[in-house]
Amino acid sequence: MKRIITIPVIAMFMVCILFPASIIAGNEATHTVNMQKKPKEPFEHNMRLDEEGRRTPPAPLCCVISETAGLHISGLSEDIISYEIWDATSETIIASFSAESDFIDFLFCQTGVVMIRLETESYYLVGYVEI
Repeated sequence: MKRIITIPVIAMFMVCILFPASIIAGNEATHTVNMQKKPKEPFEHNMRLDEEGRRTPPAPLCCVISETAGLHISGLSEDIISYEIWDATSETIIASFSAESDFIDFLFCQTGVVMIRLETESYYLVGYVEI
């Protein structure tokens, strides 16, 4: 009976020693943010009408922010020029960065709801995240 209990305990101990990263990986802080594209320059009034003459809002882009893996935005084809963190009311800029790693380090030190704004050559990506 002791042998039946001892073997699984030893096996579990060996797995923990050999694969600690896979066990700790569940504790990584990751946030998913729905981002909206905002044009940098004013556009013509009827420029964004569909075939039936109605305006359609842009589809949100899914942004995943991870402390270790960095920033990943599905469907983004342009390079990000700057990374900005604003207060929740989007009235006051808290910080602005040109490097992704600095942005992520500072973001995960914040608390509460903040607005993030990522600048590309032709538009802004805006979203809110609660840290």
